[in-house]
Amino acid sequence: MTDFRFQADSLTCSGIPLDQIGNQYGTPVFIYSAQVLERNISVLKSAFETRGIHVSYAMKANSNIAILEMMQRAGFGVDIVSGGELYLAQAAGFEGNDISFAGMGKTRREMEAALEANVAQFNVESAFELEMLNEAATKSGKRPEILLRLNPDIDAQTHPKITTGLRENKFGMPPEEVFQHFVDREKYPSLDFTGIHCHIGSQILKPLPFMDLVDYLVNYTGNLGKAGARLTKVDLGGGFGVDYKTPFRDILETTPFLGEIAEYASEKLGHYQLYIQPGRVLVANTAILLTQVIGLKHNDLKTFIVVDGAMTDMLRPSLYGAYHALIPTRKRSGKMTVDVVGPVCETGDYFAHDREISTVLPNDFIALGSAGAYGYVMASTYNARPFAPEILIQTDGTVKTIRKRQTYADFLALNS
Repeated sequence: MTDFRFQADSLTCSGIPLDQIGNQYGTPVFIYSAQVLERNISVLKSAFETRGIHVSYAMKANSNIAILEMMQRAGFGVDIVSGGELYLAQAAGFEGNDISFAGMGKTRREMEAALEANVAQFNVESAFELEMLNEAATKSGKRPEILLRLNPDIDAQTHPKITTGLRENKFGMPPEEVFQHFVDREKYPSLDFTGIHCHIGSQILKPLPFMDLVDYLVNYTGNLGKAGARLTKVDLGGGFGVDYKTPFRDILETTPFLGEIAEYASEKLGHYQLYIQPGRVLVANTAILLTQVIGLKHNDLKTFIVVDGAMTDMLRPSLYGAYHALIPTRKRSGKMTVDVVGPVCETGDYFAHDREISTVLPNDFIALGSAGAYGYVMASTYNARPFAPEILIQTDGTVKTIRKRQTYADFLALNS
C-alpha cells in the first residue's frame, strides 16, 4: 500500500497535491502519511505479535509525539536510548512497563530517572554500567530486570557506520564477558539478570544475518542454561531495512522476509519471551521531505539544482553517502543529470551527486523519499537554519501540524 502517488501529473498524499502543502506551509517540510504508518504497524503486529514476539518501537528513528502516540495506541512498547527519550515516551502515554532502556552510555542521572519510572528492563552494555546501575538500584530500593547486551561478532552486511554487532564496534560485550557476568551475578544483588539482548546493525535487507543471530543464540543461551543461568527473555534488537530507491512501495514488497524471521525465531527460541525493536522499517516510508528549487546553476562540468532543503534537514546523504529517491512533484518532459545541493556552506551539503531526475524549473518542488526515519531526529540548526515543520496527513484526509516550524526568535529562547 502506498499513499504517495501521481494524480494528473502531480505527486499527492491522500489525494492532496504536495505542491499545495508546500505553498501553504512553506519548505522545507516533512510530510507524513498516517495511512502508511497504520499499514506498517499492522504488518509488524501480524508478523511478530501473532507469534508471541513482543514489538517495541525503537524511537530513535523518529521521536515525534504524534508518531509515538500512534505506536502506543497500537499496543507496542518503546525502546529508548536516553533520558530525553524516556521523557518523550512518558509524554506520549507509555507506562514504565512499556519501556526498555537500551544505549551504551547511560548516565547515573538517566538510570535514576528510569528506575523512578519503573522501566520494564535495562539493556546493559558494559561492566561499568552494571556497577553504576547496581549502585543506583540499591539506593532506590528497587531491583530492575536487566538483559546483558551480547556482541556476537555477526556481520549485518550493511553500512560500516550502522553495523553494531562486530567485535570492533563499541556496542555490547564479548560472549565470554557476558557469560562471566551471569556466573558472577551475585556480585550485583540489586539487579535481576533475566536475559540476553543483541542488535547487530541497521538497514539489513536480507534475512540471513537474523537467521545467523538466532542460531548463535540457540547455542549461547543453551550453554548459559547449563551453567545455571535462569533466562526468561531474549531480545533480538531490530535493524530491518527499507528500499530507499523506490520509497513508495508497500512494506511487504520491500521487506518480505519479516514473517519468515519471526517464524524462525519463534521455532528456535520460542521457549523464551522474545522481543524485537523495529524503528526504520516502521516509519521511513511514511514521510517525504519536501523542498523547493531555488535555482539552477551550471559550470563546465555540472548542473546543480539548488534547493532550500539541506543537510541540516536530512543528514543521511552527507553522513553516510546514503541514497534517497528524489521525485519532482510535477511531471515534466525530459531528464537531466544533476547534483542536488542545499544552501549550507559545506561541500558536503547535498542530497545527490550525478543523479538523473525528471526536468525541474525554479520554484518547482522535489520530494525526498523515505524521510520518516532519521530525518528530523538528526536535524540541526547549523548556519542558523530553523528546524523544519512536520505535517501529518491523517487517515480521514485532514492535514495536521505535528511540529511547528522553528522561528528565528526561538534561537534566542535558551540564551541567558
